Amino acid sequence: MMSLRLLILPACLALASSCVSTPESLGVLDRNLIQSGRPDNAKAYSDFLIARYAAMTNDPQIAAAHYAAAIDSAPEKSGIADRALFAALLSGNYDEGVKLARRAEGLGSDAALVRLTLGVDALRRGKDSAAQEMLDETRFGPFNRVVARGLSAWRVVDTKGSAAAVRYLNEGLTGDPRLDSATLYMMGLVQLSAGQDDAALSTFETLWQSGARLAVGVEAHARLLANRGQRAEALGLLSAFRSEVGTNASLDWLRAAIEAGDKIKVRRLKPSQGAALAVYIPAAALMTQTEDDVSAVYFVLALALDPDLHVARSLWGQTLDNAGRHEEAIAVLASVPENSAFYATSRGQIAWALRHSGRNQAALSVAAEALKHQPDRALKVQLADLYRSLDRYGEADTILTQIIDEDAEADRQDWRLLFARGLAREKMGRWPAAEMDMVEALALNPDDAALLNSLGYSYVDRGKNLDAAIDMIRKAAKIEPESGFILDSLGWAHYRLGRYGMAVRYLERAVEMEPGDAVLNDHLGDAYWQTGRKLEARFQWQRSLRLNPSIADRERIEVKLVSGPGTSSVKHAESDSNGLPIPQQP
Repeated sequence: MMSLRLLILPACLALASSCVSTPESLGVLDRNLIQSGRPDNAKAYSDFLIARYAAMTNDPQIAAAHYAAAIDSAPEKSGIADRALFAALLSGNYDEGVKLARRAEGLGSDAALVRLTLGVDALRRGKDSAAQEMLDETRFGPFNRVVARGLSAWRVVDTKGSAAAVRYLNEGLTGDPRLDSATLYMMGLVQLSAGQDDAALSTFETLWQSGARLAVGVEAHARLLANRGQRAEALGLLSAFRSEVGTNASLDWLRAAIEAGDKIKVRRLKPSQGAALAVYIPAAALMTQTEDDVSAVYFVLALALDPDLHVARSLWGQTLDNAGRHEEAIAVLASVPENSAFYATSRGQIAWALRHSGRNQAALSVAAEALKHQPDRALKVQLADLYRSLDRYGEADTILTQIIDEDAEADRQDWRLLFARGLAREKMGRWPAAEMDMVEALALNPDDAALLNSLGYSYVDRGKNLDAAIDMIRKAAKIEPESGFILDSLGWAHYRLGRYGMAVRYLERAVEMEPGDAVLNDHLGDAYWQTGRKLEARFQWQRSLRLNPSIADRERIEVKLVSGPGTSSVKHAESDSNGLPIPQQP
């Protein structure tokens, strides 16, 4: 691309000449500058810079508009068109995305997103030959190849039948169910759509035994079992998913229906519904592995194929909220209808988006109002979680106790709720009750790093069960070796035991991993002080003050800057300070 210096130089020369020329002697370039303000290539570069800035500051709508404006006059047109397409889909504008994909293709682009977008468009319009050309999986990288293969399978279902689609999917298998999980889920859903229930059950059993856990596939598997009278086996799958992965609105509804003795129907997908899942399933997996909002692009494509795929809308909203695009998240989630299994989940997500944007009372009101409308368990968890995030631990304790008691009546236990209530009770100064909850939670899930870390640290902080406590924190560190918060716990345990040199080693590493956390920097300052490194200690405490500590912590640190630390002044950095994760699990 032409450098900024080369773009600016002609304009500067022209402006300089215009300063010494009479109007009659102005050149063509000078007159164009006066009339239009800037030459075309400068305008293109200006649009590009605006688009880049908008993309970097989380405004894909503005980015898409300015990338599109720069296409025709940019030196490298197809690349700008590709960027415009990505930004348009990221902003949720599918129709504009299709237009930009066509422009990009016309300019010679062979980008994966261009082909996927045009492939989805061709499927929607029933243009089989165009869809086949665009979805040729040999022209995609590994991730998008999985998406294209799934889309193509449902295209084949629509044109040649399910048997041909299963053969097509079989050709793409590697033999490792862990690598083939998305393809195998598609195969099972294709088999179900054709009424091949025995074959579908065999496919789903293979996936389950491989350790694959995707809510859409587990739901289809459990429905099939329940429909065949194997209700206990179906409930076993649903319980295992909840224990291993977390709650999911559709699975909770299915569990309630099975327990109530309702007749369970097998869902046999239309090609458009199956194609939407072919995009959604890899995107849901991608979302769990990345912290950016790239998966939102795929959720938009999935919803273009099936607007009623509300699980995609729920995860799309969650992706937007995670990216700090709270207003957009609220708008997307508000479109989930009341008759959807994901309505309650979406209300809870809206409440969290409001909380993340600082509208705390509105967040509580939305969650409470939704709970009155629909007394959903997941919403109760969300409301309790909101109260915990606002330091209203008594109200959180009340709600969590209600849910735990209801679960006990149904002969269920959820370690996450016990852990959350334990944290709330510890904050309330009710340590014996908090300890009971955490110990019970650990018995249910002995390998959760956050739980091991919290209980271990709590013991160290109180000078109880020290050997067992340090073993817990060490185990947590082995499970999550890159967690700065867990290393902080280990370092602080050594500090409390008077092993200051060892404490410094762990706390320095913790601060390297989480440099922006006020508590971790505070801890490192204390350890430095005890090893005689007082200048460095004061530096860490001053740094902690710049990282927005709590009011109580600020007062304590300011005292230490004058007189040094007391050996009993502690505050543990909690990796779970904002509560349980949003219940929806892909």
